Amino acid sequence: MILASINHKGGTGKTVIAQNLAVCYANTGAKVCIVDADTSQNSMRWFDARGDQEPRIPVFSNPNHRTIRRTVEDLYNNEGYDTIIIDSPPSLEKIAGEIISLSHIVLIPISPTGGNDIWSTEQIAEEIDRLSEEKGQRIPSRFIINRLQPNLKVHQMFLEALREHSRVYNIGILETMLHLRTAYGMANLYGQGVYEQDDPKAAAEMVNLANEIQQIFEKL
Repeated sequence: MILASINHKGGTGKTVIAQNLAVCYANTGAKVCIVDADTSQNSMRWFDARGDQEPRIPVFSNPNHRTIRRTVEDLYNNEGYDTIIIDSPPSLEKIAGEIISLSHIVLIPISPTGGNDIWSTEQIAEEIDRLSEEKGQRIPSRFIINRLQPNLKVHQMFLEALREHSRVYNIGILETMLHLRTAYGMANLYGQGVYEQDDPKAAAEMVNLANEIQQIFEKL
């Protein structure tokens, strides 16, 4: 399975989601890696902080739009990785199109902070439409709600607006929603995922997310 975690708006949590999904899949015994296509190289730094006691999750750096496809396909077809998660750059550059077109599922993290967060996904949605037309088949894509605070009225209003946006652009919304939790920041600091920390609620929601994505892939 090749997954893209992508949003050209910064601060949506795409990198942390990529890392946590990788941890969940690795802890099931799958052979997993991350391809860090972001020039900030935050997933590479996460790998450097990761201890030897956790399952090994290699991170490969390639922010080059000319070679990203070759790198990912070689890892998937020749190196035997079960799951490859691409940590994408926060911009709609040429590499974004390559990442979208080679992925089995495109994940679009989105934070419920206002209309800008919804409107910022329109370019990605249009790019998915264009690339799907080129491929002759719909590229499976899903929004991931991140940093949710369900007790806030503005977040509930955001969810309603996103559901309408989802219908217009034919991009589904994953049922599993990630809540605002300090555990995500702590895990990231130590090169871990919340599955490897001591917050059972954070671990449970991330496991649910990983399972939901796996089920989508198995139905493709």
